[in-house]
Order: sequence, then structure tokens, then C-alpha cells
Amino acid sequence: MWLMLRGVLLAALFFLAGSVVAGQGTAGTPAAQDVKVVEMTAKKYEYTPGEIHVKKSTRVQLKIRALDRTHGFKIALVSEGSDKEGAPGLQFAQPQDNWKLEKGQERVIEFVAERPGIYPFKCSNFCGLGHSGMKGKLVVEE
Repeated sequence: MWLMLRGVLLAALFFLAGSVVAGQGTAGTPAAQDVKVVEMTAKKYEYTPGEIHVKKSTRVQLKIRALDRTHGFKIALVSEGSDKEGAPGLQFAQPQDNWKLEKGQERVIEFVAERPGIYPFKCSNFCGLGHSGMKGKLVVEE
């Protein structure tokens, strides 16, 4: 009896592990979406890259590392020129648009770019005299 139960449990674990590794899913689920990984750096007073282009419906994973000091990352949830009360064009798992970037640590920010437009981002942690110029933009294309 124990051996049969053990065999069933092992089979279930292998099935689940295979599904995760293979990224199985149905259309519209995160596993079925394209994922664009963008390696970024933040340093006095710039983000590199400062402009990011992605296609609509892409799952975006920003991997940001602050090189010289603590910075911040704040991104608009609705595109420039859109109704600020409208539905957000960027969909995050957690309702958040602002992150602290500790010096030397990588911060991963993940979202789905649902609507075309330009989404500005900027440093949200005062980092010196050029702080107000530390910005960039995410361009979501059709």
C-alpha cells in the first residue's frame, strides 16, 4: 500500500515539475506570454538603458541594479496623455509603482504591458543635485 501511494505521489510531483519547467499554460496566462528581460543600472543621475521598447501584451521583467548609492524607481501606471483615472496600462502582481533600489543589490520588477503608450519612470529617492533629471521611459508598441 505504501509503495503504491509513494508511486502516485512521485508521479504527481514529476507532472507538476514538468508543467512548471515547460511553462505550460493556456493563451493569456503568464506562462504563455512573451517575457522580455531587461538588465538595467541606476547611477548618478541616469538609468541605462534610459528608453525601453516592448510590444503590447509582453510580460516585462526589469532587473535593476543601483551602482553607486541608493536610488528609487517610480513608473507611471497610465501612459502619457491618457486619462489618469482610467485603467492602468501596466499590470503589476502587486499594486505598486515605486521601489527602493539599494546600492549593489538587484531589484526585479515584473509587470505586463497591456496598453500601448509611453510610460515615464524616474528616480524616487533623492540622490543629489541631478536627481530631477534621472528619468527614462518605457514605450509599449502595438
